Amino acid sequence: MLIVNEQTMPGKRPASRGLGRSLGLAAWPYLLMVPTVALLVAFTLYPLAQGLLMAFFRRGVVVLDQMPNTWPQYVGFQNFTGLIQDADFRTSLVKTVVFVVVAVPLNIAVSLALALLLSPQTKFFAFVRTIVFFPSMISLLIIGVAWRWLFGLNNGLVNYLLSLMHIAPVAWLEQDTMAQIAVVIAWIWAQAGFNMMIFIAGLTAISPDYYEAASIDRTTKWRQFTHITLPLLKPTMAVVLVLSSIEAFKVYELVVSLTGGGPGKATVYLIQTIYDTAFQKPMKAGVAAAQSMVLFVILLLLTVFQLRVSRGEK
Repeated sequence: MLIVNEQTMPGKRPASRGLGRSLGLAAWPYLLMVPTVALLVAFTLYPLAQGLLMAFFRRGVVVLDQMPNTWPQYVGFQNFTGLIQDADFRTSLVKTVVFVVVAVPLNIAVSLALALLLSPQTKFFAFVRTIVFFPSMISLLIIGVAWRWLFGLNNGLVNYLLSLMHIAPVAWLEQDTMAQIAVVIAWIWAQAGFNMMIFIAGLTAISPDYYEAASIDRTTKWRQFTHITLPLLKPTMAVVLVLSSIEAFKVYELVVSLTGGGPGKATVYLIQTIYDTAFQKPMKAGVAAAQSMVLFVILLLLTVFQLRVSRGEK
């Protein structure tokens, strides 16, 4: 009679060892995500929740236990309803929307034009693309300082070039309208290189067979652009539209270093209004949080729009 020892049964330990290994392999991707999720929670979700909670209180930026007048006071939706009567907030919101409506389409047009000109895959064009892309890697504060010098009234390079063409100097930063135009020009210069690279990626994804068939039919370059390039670039254009709109709504560093919000308050946009409300007005941090929630809703709607467009194209 054959006696079988369980400890020597073939396949028992390998099976348990294989199960543990499978569980380890299944859990490994989630373990790799832990640092990213931790950073997301610490620097995005927690501040978002804290800001939303703060919007329902009357409080300042600093709360001290020994000073009861700094303690938060629950006010419900008063901070949100008060935004309707807040003239500074309404004005800055309108100015920001106008800036987005003007600057974003111009940015898309300039970026697409650069992409069409610099899309050939040669060393020369790669070098030029690097130069054009370089401004997107520079801090917006530095860009604002540089353009402030370029737009100088008496010693600015722009007015010097205009004088060579016998054009009178322009008070770029001393007049309301011209200051807003100066911000648009500097912002487009800072953003166009990054969006150009996105458009070049979209152009590269278009099959050359379409253009070969169009050339055989003797289709003009303009009709190829309007009937082939633009329709196939719709998903890419939607991405650029949303990303540019988000960056335009968040414009702040460039404006602070270029115009300082002036002349007067001509170039005070939404982010600067939120900052001034929180740090320059006493016990208004809750109001600033409510203002930031309005901006968050706007950016959320833009993101949802981009996702819906991308899903529709697929």
